[in-house]
Amino acid sequence: MSKIKIGLLIMFVCSVVAVSGCMASPLKLVVSYPGSWNGTITTDESGTQNIEGTGDETIDLGSMTGSLKIHVEKTEPSNDTLKLSLIRGDETIQEGNSSVESTGGELDDAWISVYLTP
Repeated sequence: MSKIKIGLLIMFVCSVVAVSGCMASPLKLVVSYPGSWNGTITTDESGTQNIEGTGDETIDLGSMTGSLKIHVEKTEPSNDTLKLSLIRGDETIQEGNSSVESTGGELDDAWISVYLTP
């Protein structure tokens, strides 16, 4: 009888851990750009954080809910596309990229603005 209780307890604990792990999947920001870039990440919880890098980079944002605004810009003029991808688990939540102006040139910045729910 006690083996059954222990088995059920283990199954229950594993289920709770699995469900909370799915709900609390960390966010990642993927910046895809061959040159150097910088920007800001703004949240309700922690305010504004500066980011910078060169080339493709993945930034772990942790688990969060609420308003999230990301602005990244090229540090030098370039016709290469700057792409941002906000990913939770295996799902891409939102993407942003530098777009082509009506005059044909590439813009220098990309934005993501999203409200995250648990």
